[in-house]
Amino acid sequence: MEVTPVDWYIHIFMQPSIPVIPPRRSLAFFASLAMLMVVVSYLFILLLATACVYLPWLVITNVANFQTLALFVAGVIVAASMLWSLVPRRDKFATPGLPLERVSHGRLFAELDGIADALREPLPREVYLIGEPNAWVADRGGLMGFGSRRVMGLGLPLLGALNISQFRAILAHEFAHYYGGDTKLGPWLHRTQMAMIRTFQNMGSVGKAMRVALMQVLYVVVFGILKWYWLLFLRAINFVSRRQEFRADELACIVAGPQPLVSGLRIVHGASIAWPAYWNTEVAPMLKSGFLPSIAGGFAQFLSAPAIAKQVERAIEKEMREGKTEPYDSHPPLRDRVAAAEALPNQSQPDDTQSAWSLLEDGGAAELAFLEALNPEMPKNALKRVSWEEQGSAVLIPSWTSFVSEYAPLLQGITAGNLAESTGKVPEIASQIRDPKGMLLTPEQRVERARSLLSTAFGLALVKNGWKVHSSPGEFHLDQGDEELDPHTLMLQISDGIISKEAWATKCKKLGIEGLPLAIAPEHAAAKQEPLPFG
Repeated sequence: MEVTPVDWYIHIFMQPSIPVIPPRRSLAFFASLAMLMVVVSYLFILLLATACVYLPWLVITNVANFQTLALFVAGVIVAASMLWSLVPRRDKFATPGLPLERVSHGRLFAELDGIADALREPLPREVYLIGEPNAWVADRGGLMGFGSRRVMGLGLPLLGALNISQFRAILAHEFAHYYGGDTKLGPWLHRTQMAMIRTFQNMGSVGKAMRVALMQVLYVVVFGILKWYWLLFLRAINFVSRRQEFRADELACIVAGPQPLVSGLRIVHGASIAWPAYWNTEVAPMLKSGFLPSIAGGFAQFLSAPAIAKQVERAIEKEMREGKTEPYDSHPPLRDRVAAAEALPNQSQPDDTQSAWSLLEDGGAAELAFLEALNPEMPKNALKRVSWEEQGSAVLIPSWTSFVSEYAPLLQGITAGNLAESTGKVPEIASQIRDPKGMLLTPEQRVERARSLLSTAFGLALVKNGWKVHSSPGEFHLDQGDEELDPHTLMLQISDGIISKEAWATKCKKLGIEGLPLAIAPEHAAAKQEPLPFG
């Protein structure tokens, strides 16, 4: 008998009894407060616009001259600007990523079904794979929330970083926003914020036309009142938002358990810190060279690399120690969310430590489709699938060869043994480094490129002398036997005087590389490209 994804989910995850969800009447008060702020915002701007016309009209009926006439004209212009800003605009929802379909990803939708049933909420109409270390739900489209539809975004980085239990808890948190009605408030709050932003933008435009002194006074006063109210509005709705986040965490703990949520929240925080560095230093160079490794799998490797894991854990612990609530924060600090979750009764749930990425039936195909969805002009089959272990031979060495070949004349006479002495040539080399296409290097960047040239040439010389490249997300070194070297780190240590010339010469002699030349013959077959970083 074939086991369907739903059968699998019921067997692994669903409990015999539906979770008992205690009511929180205070949430109704907070929701009412948010809606009150929406209504007050529109009334406030309407009254302010009326005052901008009525008060100058009272003045002009008593004292009619050029100045009062200018004041009245300014009031009409400012009022019209504010009223035009209040006109609702239809929400244009731009596709944020790759649409995920039930027929292709049964296990993922089985998870969604289970959580939706536990909270007695319908599924989102659309689920997207997005390129952020985040997950979200919303009601989008329509006008002022009418005619909108439920949509959900699931971050590709989170699927790589979390296990299934943790991912389930994060999904439950997002579904809890549906349960609490937060997403129903969302369109109203979003439209109100956009109306306020348009008001400021339009006010900025009309402010340039205020030439007469009284016109400028009216503009400054009205702008100041609007700014004061805007800050009050933000403080109020973000206060409500923080309460909603605590409630969503509570519901996630009931559905998926406190421990998966706590560990998931910590990982999400760390992933948001690490993802930009991972993408820029690991993934982007590979894509630029026409290769596609496992993005989600590589991110998991990146987070587990000792040096990266230490930095991320240090950042998380700092947030846990020092994080505090600010009036304009939409989310409580991580420390408060963890403390609130740990204080809840422990709901025993099955623990599934498989990677959340396994919920997608064919992760590799999904990643390729995701990139093609975000880059519709990218030719089909433009990227070649490779493993991260192939990075050295497929990407790094060709890039280094191209870089070093281009500047071979500048490296004449430099060997591994006299590399320390050759750092004195860095300014001379820097002056002859070309600017990348579309970029003008600063003197500091030019010096950094010159140092990169020396370290890259040294690394390439080692590779040609039999050293092996070890390159995986978050880790890089060259090795031969038991010896490991990172040319880039060594170059920095030599330049900064951490490694003396004598110590370097001794090390080179020990390794038998003192006479290794850094200059190589130009290889015309190598395509010219920007050098890829070590690591």
